[in-house]
Amino acid sequence: MKQDRINFRLIQIVLWLIVYAMLLIYLSQKISWIIGLTTATIFIFFFFITVYGNANFLIKRFFLQKKHWQYSIYSVFFLGIIVFFRMLVEDQLLNKYVGKHLFYGWNFSHFSFVLVTQFLAFLFGFLLRISIDYVDLLHTQEILKNKQLTSELDLLKAQVQPHFLFNTLNNIYSLSVSNSPQTSEMIAKLSDMMRYFVDEATKEKVMLDTEIKFLENYIELEQIRMLNPLKLTFRNELPNQHFLVPPMLLMPFVENVFKHGVNKTMKDNEAEISLSLADNILKYTVKNKTFSQDAGVWRSLANLQKRLALLYPDSFEFTAYCKDTYFNASLSFPVS
Repeated sequence: MKQDRINFRLIQIVLWLIVYAMLLIYLSQKISWIIGLTTATIFIFFFFITVYGNANFLIKRFFLQKKHWQYSIYSVFFLGIIVFFRMLVEDQLLNKYVGKHLFYGWNFSHFSFVLVTQFLAFLFGFLLRISIDYVDLLHTQEILKNKQLTSELDLLKAQVQPHFLFNTLNNIYSLSVSNSPQTSEMIAKLSDMMRYFVDEATKEKVMLDTEIKFLENYIELEQIRMLNPLKLTFRNELPNQHFLVPPMLLMPFVENVFKHGVNKTMKDNEAEISLSLADNILKYTVKNKTFSQDAGVWRSLANLQKRLALLYPDSFEFTAYCKDTYFNASLSFPVS
């Protein structure tokens, strides 16, 4: 949005230069070159003062403050002073020093011309003020939108972490009740993942290899508690993993596998994870055998869809569907 403000100022400068050039060309051909240059310079100078005097002072100080009577009175005085000094300058320069041109003397024709042209410049001040306020409004809306997006993203990430911790602590509790020797190993794994939450999850983006390592730790943590380990295939087809991605963005698919794609009473639990990269677009797919196709499978991914919509409003793809007892989920988004 800051760039928009700079562009708006550049547009104003270009427009003033165009108007000045057109006046210079027209007046130089109509009269002499020196008189044309002097006349165009005087016009632009007083137009500039009138436009910005109205836009940046009178309208802001009085009109926008609902002081309409004061605005009217000061506007009349302002225009009167501008007309007087412009007639004085044109009389001195164009009628006495630069060249003898009777039109620019103290006469009604000169007064009428100056009054009309300066009044038009005064009206342009209104248009400029409207344009400036519109740009400022867009800037303010952009700031509020960014703050809202940041708050929503922080909230969504905060919702992911307690959900994961709650499930993991339940697993550790179950093992501790049965005096399983794997309890200490799970606590160590959980400690490593907590370090990720503290050091990485609070960032806007993390290295992809760090995110993948987090997934691997999570999978190991979940596999420990299973009587019949999940037959998992992890295909990493990335040429390198030195890319930045939002933290915890790859987690929901894998979490969904262990939450809805595993039947603890059966041995044929299986899943397949795939990562690939093409034209700086990361494609992430997960396919798992599912034993439940109820609404919970879809609700578990709602958080992910919300985050994607906030992070990549027009540049991500997300699909999820069940087919032949398998749940397929995939997403793709740009990486940097």
